[in-house]
Amino acid sequence: MHGRMGVGKNWALPVTTAVCDKKSRPEYTNVSSNEYRDVPEVLQKKIQLFAQALKQAKNTIAYTGAGLSVSSGLADYATKSPESLSSRPSVSAERGSGYLTVPNKGHRVLSLLHHNNLLQIVFNQNHDGLLQKAGFPQHAVNEIHGSWFDPSNPGGNVLRSDLFDQLLQFEQTTDLCLALGTSLSGLNADRLAKTPALKYPKSGQGLIIVALQQTQLDNICSLRIFAPLDEVMEMLAKELGLKVEEEEKSYKAREFEGEVFELPYDGKTGEYSKSKKVMLDLREGAKVKILRGNFEGSRGVVGKKNEQGCWNVKIFTKVEGMEGVEIPDDHLLGSWWIEE
Repeated sequence: MHGRMGVGKNWALPVTTAVCDKKSRPEYTNVSSNEYRDVPEVLQKKIQLFAQALKQAKNTIAYTGAGLSVSSGLADYATKSPESLSSRPSVSAERGSGYLTVPNKGHRVLSLLHHNNLLQIVFNQNHDGLLQKAGFPQHAVNEIHGSWFDPSNPGGNVLRSDLFDQLLQFEQTTDLCLALGTSLSGLNADRLAKTPALKYPKSGQGLIIVALQQTQLDNICSLRIFAPLDEVMEMLAKELGLKVEEEEKSYKAREFEGEVFELPYDGKTGEYSKSKKVMLDLREGAKVKILRGNFEGSRGVVGKKNEQGCWNVKIFTKVEGMEGVEIPDDHLLGSWWIEE
């Protein structure tokens, strides 16, 4: 239960902290929802190996799941233990809307790793925008399963082709994957974890999994850590000599001068461009058009900003086969799209 780096270490086994007879993701896997925790002395040794792997790797990615945002008050899918569920924060009167949650230590340390050239990109299965609120640049976040803050990427049954192409590219080139808070229950995107795992030890540092529950890839990972993500990431930052700022109780985007922006994108295709510019009017009542993604070709109308400084946008989606019929849907545009 330690990963291949732990073979022959004679480490104590993780302690069982929650027993539950339900499966973690019954629609995908038969893995139980029991929870475990490494004893302190073993956890510290694993953190040291974690830091060493990061320093030695040349192309590190993170593959993050719902467990990353649990301490911010958002729910995950795999936790089934009543005791665990009742003891965690949740979005309610305590935390407010899920759209208004704030980053936790896990998000902030991942941002630190990126800004210190120890992490190239995050493939984030979450929709919550918390990595960007923690200062992680949008261009280095692939929200493969959709985003609450990107009207061109609402998620659903169809992955956006450009994001999937990037996933396939990094699957082949990465030499270390950090699987953080994901159940690795067999989704297509799990290839990001499985392929690097098979490169260890000949051509990479492999796969490091941090989660409280067992996963289907535990037997091929290079290092397996059983501990809360916030605790692991704070210990990792300390081991690397990185300072983690105190947790912010709220998030507010920086103020912009005006609400009409000149952006480096092709106004016809929506693709990033080094030579072309497009004007984006985000004043209340302004009309916009979605140029790519699931809502490609749909029109929209800009609404008021929310209290964190993100724009509300109402998108009108055409109904195939029904001329003139549109379905209105409310979305948010993250302020970080403009900041970057």
